[in-house]
Amino acid sequence: MIDNQIIAGAQRQTQLEAAKAAFFMSGGIVTELESYSYRPPPFRYHPEPKPKIQRSTKENARQQRNAERVTLIAEMAKTMTCREVSKELGIPQNTLWTMSQRCDFKFAPGVQGGRITPYTDAQEDAKLAERITALRDAGLNRHQVEKQIAICNSTLLRIIKAFGIDFPRSKGKRCDGAI
Repeated sequence: MIDNQIIAGAQRQTQLEAAKAAFFMSGGIVTELESYSYRPPPFRYHPEPKPKIQRSTKENARQQRNAERVTLIAEMAKTMTCREVSKELGIPQNTLWTMSQRCDFKFAPGVQGGRITPYTDAQEDAKLAERITALRDAGLNRHQVEKQIAICNSTLLRIIKAFGIDFPRSKGKRCDGAI
């Protein structure tokens, strides 16, 4: 195999020598080409910074409207719950909550723990207090009074506390967490 390569190389060399001889016989002149020379890249062109874009009057008006809306909601939040403000203005509650956190105001408490705080009427409570006192004097216990008037235990306790009614607990029952 090496012999074949040597033979092929020798044939190419003879062809090259024949081509050189034909070139010089025809009056050809050998010219050397210029070799590679290093040229650094051109300097970068940095354009001047652009001036800041002025906000349009349309955007300024929108920001002004939003600021007025926040102050309106903050004023409403002092006396209304988030749900009431949402119904009044037609804005979702989660939007109002994030707005209150961002702008640092709080809504009036209303619904806590899933229960709505009951509406109480002073005149109605006074009538109930009279009936509770009368039933107590008749000898009924707390549970019987609740069933007779058709009120719940929390309402009974609220009226007893508000009007200072002395309504004793049943004998043998726990009171105030003591056994």
